[in-house]
Amino acid sequence: MNKKNKNILVIALLAAFPAVSFARGEGWVPKPPEPPPLSTLTNEARYIEWKWRCDVTDRSTGIDNATACADVLKLAGELEPVEPWNVVKARCFAYLCDNIAIDVSPYDWFPAFACWDRYKRPLSSVIWRRNGKIGAQFYPSIGQEINEGNRIGKWMVWKDFDHIIPEWDKVISLGFPGMKKRLHDNWKDKPYYKAVGMASDAIDRLLDRLAAQGEKRGGARAVRQAECFRRLKTSAPQTAYDVMQFIYLYFVLSEHFEAVQARSLSIIDQTLWPYYKADLAAGRTTEAEFREQFKHFLWQWGSIDNYWGQPVTMGGTKADGSTEYNPLSLIILDVMDECNLPSPKFHMKVADNTPDAILKKTLDMARRHRSLSFIGEKSCRALLEHRGYPADEARRFVTRGCYEFSTPEAGNGLEGGHVNLVKVVELLLTDAKDGKFDAPDFAAFKKEYIARACATAKCVGDFFYEFEKHLDDVNPALVASLAGEHSVKTGKDAMANGTRTGNNTSTCLSGFGTAMDALIAIKEIVYEKREMSLRELGSLMADNWKGRDDLRLRMLASKRKWGNNDIEVNRMAREISKSLSAVVNSRPNSRGGRFGMSGHNARQFVVQGARTGATPDGRFKGEEFSKNLSPTMGVDTEGVTALINTLSALDSMDFPGDFPLDVMLLPYTVSGDKGLEVMKVLINRYFDNGGFVIQFNVFDAEELRDAQKHPEKYENLQVRVCGWNVRWNDLPRAEQDAYIRRADNLMK
Repeated sequence: MNKKNKNILVIALLAAFPAVSFARGEGWVPKPPEPPPLSTLTNEARYIEWKWRCDVTDRSTGIDNATACADVLKLAGELEPVEPWNVVKARCFAYLCDNIAIDVSPYDWFPAFACWDRYKRPLSSVIWRRNGKIGAQFYPSIGQEINEGNRIGKWMVWKDFDHIIPEWDKVISLGFPGMKKRLHDNWKDKPYYKAVGMASDAIDRLLDRLAAQGEKRGGARAVRQAECFRRLKTSAPQTAYDVMQFIYLYFVLSEHFEAVQARSLSIIDQTLWPYYKADLAAGRTTEAEFREQFKHFLWQWGSIDNYWGQPVTMGGTKADGSTEYNPLSLIILDVMDECNLPSPKFHMKVADNTPDAILKKTLDMARRHRSLSFIGEKSCRALLEHRGYPADEARRFVTRGCYEFSTPEAGNGLEGGHVNLVKVVELLLTDAKDGKFDAPDFAAFKKEYIARACATAKCVGDFFYEFEKHLDDVNPALVASLAGEHSVKTGKDAMANGTRTGNNTSTCLSGFGTAMDALIAIKEIVYEKREMSLRELGSLMADNWKGRDDLRLRMLASKRKWGNNDIEVNRMAREISKSLSAVVNSRPNSRGGRFGMSGHNARQFVVQGARTGATPDGRFKGEEFSKNLSPTMGVDTEGVTALINTLSALDSMDFPGDFPLDVMLLPYTVSGDKGLEVMKVLINRYFDNGGFVIQFNVFDAEELRDAQKHPEKYENLQVRVCGWNVRWNDLPRAEQDAYIRRADNLMK
């Protein structure tokens, strides 16, 4: 195909399916500063900071990222007509393992790869092209509808390849050779086994390349790495350092080599503790060396700097009821605190048995803006058992993604798009303006709102039911398949229904709090005070509050908002969530799992907010709306107890995807030892009432204003966004202003 025709094909495919991408579909690509000259990366600190932001590899070892991108695109095009697609991808994966430039630096404990840019991964263009072909072949009629809904913000729909995790303890106990043996023990004459076998063989060859490079480079660290690579080729991990290297390599092979993100780094203290303890007893390491290695381990993801953050779980409960926290937990937290990175982000399991020293340390870290959140073990286990998982599997749950959770054997849960609950209000008012809808009372209006919101959720589920039949036709997950016991035994790709149970799909709700605020405002303006008709209110919203700033400010200041424990708002929210839950949670998906409603909305509070018109709660057109299940920024004026009681009005069992709460506190309210006790009471109350996840921002408005004026003084200041931390200086001004408004309102 000549270049002109090739470009036309690519443009046509992207025009047909631009929103049905295989990424998160949210358009966020951070703009890091220009990398320094490589000649200046001459010490440990600078090297590990920049190794995943530029190419630090030895060019004599292979090709750079741009060449790799072009080569695999060409290779896939040549092979696709003659080979099964999973074999095509396996050959491309093997090509990268054999040819991508690498290095084993004396400045680091972990190797470098030329496919360093997670936004330009070599196989991404291959999968994009395949995605267009599969869409055109299997579901051509829905592409236009999806794209239009994405454009106006009615929903956000995309293909999700970013949430598959292995059963870490099992794969670590097997290592690369154990997984290979298990594959061959179950081998059948099917393309699945050929493709996964090719990937396994390619990993072996990559380990040989890495070991040879470490031996060539010389020096203590490089040689130690080379020895580790040799062990990992022939045995399961033997030391704590081996385990960290294995986890790191698994992540890189999955995300950067084959474009399937492993959204967990295990329950890290539980995973490393037996190896670390054995290392100390045998004299293989020291605490100081472990701290150094673990610092470098964390910095791999700090350097990658995924905006959404890479999750790490800690803690848990043993079968005998005692805690999984151990002496290594405090060491890990010390290193994490010292690094002060937005990513990885730590998910701290909290139960009655959680040691007080752990809880106090992590709460103190939270009020100092470290990247962590708190997970309620009791409520999460109750939800999993409610969904039919055995109690022992529920006990061993692991977190992944932003803070979703699943049993270790059920790591193939994907996100199934976002339903914009605020847009439903806007469209109803638009119909009222145009004379297409009216309601004699608020009960009738609410009934129609619920019907339309449920119809939207069903529609999004219908899209994903079709998509998920063909996920492995687009992007077969070779590394995850190799790691999956059920996948290997059944020959079903991990991206399809390759786990024994838990191939589930979350349908996320966007703007829950803002939607409740808008609905109660409609009731007040139209049906209680009768200040204008529904049609007139629709016209006012279409004009973005033009000429009625008095009314807008009054509604903005109203205390009848989600988050203030207003009985009527709470009752309405429960009714609406129950209705949505009945639609979402009752249906199977097409991968042998189920749909589950989620209160998490990632960055859609900004993305969909920008595509949503003005709303009667005082919000202007295009402004962000509420995050997760939390209130709209700045409207929760009745204190944190009222906020927690508000969330308690919902039934967390209706939210199997997750049930998160964001809390902002003023520093003086949680200072000192008494402040830690206050925070403990808050999280325990939230968890006792069924909450799954709680996370904190502890700021005052003046500090944030000063950070706006003098960013150079606040280079390490972080804020909790929606399941991850972001450096304050990286936030757009409008988002910074929203945090300041909320902090201001806490003072009122």
